Amino acid sequence: MAEIVKFTEARVAALRQRVRSGRVEFQDEEVPALRLRVTATAASWSVLKRIPGGPMTRVSLGKADDVSATEARKQAKIRIGEMHQGIDPNAVKRERKAESQRNGMTLSEGLSIYLAERDKLRPATKLTYERDLRTTFGDYWDKPLAELTPERVRDRHKDRKTRDIRAQARVETALSRKRIKASPARADGAVRALRAVVNYLRAERGLDLPDVARRITATKGWGNVARRKRVLAGDTLPEFVASVRALPDDLPPDLTGTQRDLTLFLLCTALRWSAAAGLEWSEVDYKAKTVTIPAWRMKGKQDHSLPLGPQMMAMLKQRQKEARSDRFVFPGLAREVGGKLVYEGFGRLSKRFLDKIKDAEGAAIVWSPHDLRRTALSLLEAMDVSAYALKTIAAHSQSADVTAGYIADDVTRLRAPMERLEQQLLYPARHGKVVPLRRSSST
Repeated sequence: MAEIVKFTEARVAALRQRVRSGRVEFQDEEVPALRLRVTATAASWSVLKRIPGGPMTRVSLGKADDVSATEARKQAKIRIGEMHQGIDPNAVKRERKAESQRNGMTLSEGLSIYLAERDKLRPATKLTYERDLRTTFGDYWDKPLAELTPERVRDRHKDRKTRDIRAQARVETALSRKRIKASPARADGAVRALRAVVNYLRAERGLDLPDVARRITATKGWGNVARRKRVLAGDTLPEFVASVRALPDDLPPDLTGTQRDLTLFLLCTALRWSAAAGLEWSEVDYKAKTVTIPAWRMKGKQDHSLPLGPQMMAMLKQRQKEARSDRFVFPGLAREVGGKLVYEGFGRLSKRFLDKIKDAEGAAIVWSPHDLRRTALSLLEAMDVSAYALKTIAAHSQSADVTAGYIADDVTRLRAPMERLEQQLLYPARHGKVVPLRRSSST
C-alpha cells in the first residue's frame, strides 16, 4: 500500500531525503490517483487509474525535478478526465511518437538502417538496392518515407518502365545519370528494394507505413521481365575468346590485361561477377588448384570451392608475380588514401574494353559478364555433365532435392568437367569444335 500524503514542494523534498534504498510509492491525499515514486537517486510523477472496462493503467507525468507538485496535480486531473472518457493517454502518446517517427524517417535514413541491420546481405545486393532507389526515387531521398504512398510508387514505377526519367535521380556523376534508361527490370527492382526497406521498418521499428507495392500488385503492373538466356553461341564463341586473348597487358591508365584475364576467368569458371571480380589471393589454393569464394560474397551465402584448369592456374601465378595489390587478384585503379595507394576489387568492365572485343568481320560482340556464366554452364550441360555436378558448379541450392543429399560434396569430382570446359574454350582445335549452342534471340 502506498503511503498517503498531501504533496507540497517541501513534503516532496522531505520524502526524497527519507528514501535511501529501494523504491517507495506515495499517494496524494487530494488526488488519490496521483502517485510519486521515489528512489535514492530520483523521483517521478504518475497517474495510476483504471480506464472504464479496462485494466489499471499507469501514465507517466514526468520527473519531480522538472514538474512541481502543483503542476503534477493539474496534469493528473487532466489525465484522469481523459481516462474517464475511455482514452488511454499511453496509447495516444505511442501514436504520436509513431507518427513523429514515420514523418521524420527519410528514405535515405530508412535504407541506412536496413542495410546496417541486415548484415547478411551481400555487398553486391546492398549496392544494387541503393542504386535502384537513387535512380528511381532519388527525389524522395531526403523526404519522409510516408510521402511514398502506394499511388505515388505505382506512378513512378510506370514511368521508370517506359521512359528515360533522369531528373529525379540522385546520382554523383553526369555519366551515371546518362546511363539511366527505361527499364522494366530496374523499375521492379527499385520497388522491391523500397518494399523490403518499408517492411523491415514496419516490423522492427513499428512504423505505421503502407504496403508501397499494393497498387502495382492490384493492377498487375509488375514488369514480369523474362529470364535472360543470351549466350555466346556458334562461331561467336571462338571469335570472342580469340578477340579477348589477343588483348595486350595493362598499360596505364587502361587495365586491359586485368579486364582480359578477369573475362577469361569468368568464362572458364561460370562464376558470378561479384564472386570473381573480388577474388583475393587468400582464396587461391595453388597446391589443391582450387579457389574458394567465401559465403559473404556468394548469392547462396555458402562457401563455394571450384577446381581450376591448368591455364587458369598459370594465369593466376603470372598475375601474382606481377601483382599490383597484395590482396586482390583483379584490382582496379588505385586511389590515394592518407598518402597510401589503396586497391579494391575490379568495379565494372570499361566501355573502351568492351568495344575492343569484335568478331571475325570486325563487328562488336554484344555480351555481358552474366552471359559468360550462362555460356559456360550451357557448354557443361552439352558435355553431359550430370545435373548435380552442374548445380554444384553453378552454386545453385539443392536443399529441396532429397537425392542430392546422398551425393558426396567433393570438389575433386568437378575437376574433370572444369578442365574439359577450359580446354574446349581455350584450345578448341585440340578437342574438335566448341560444342555448338543454339543462338538465342532473347537478351
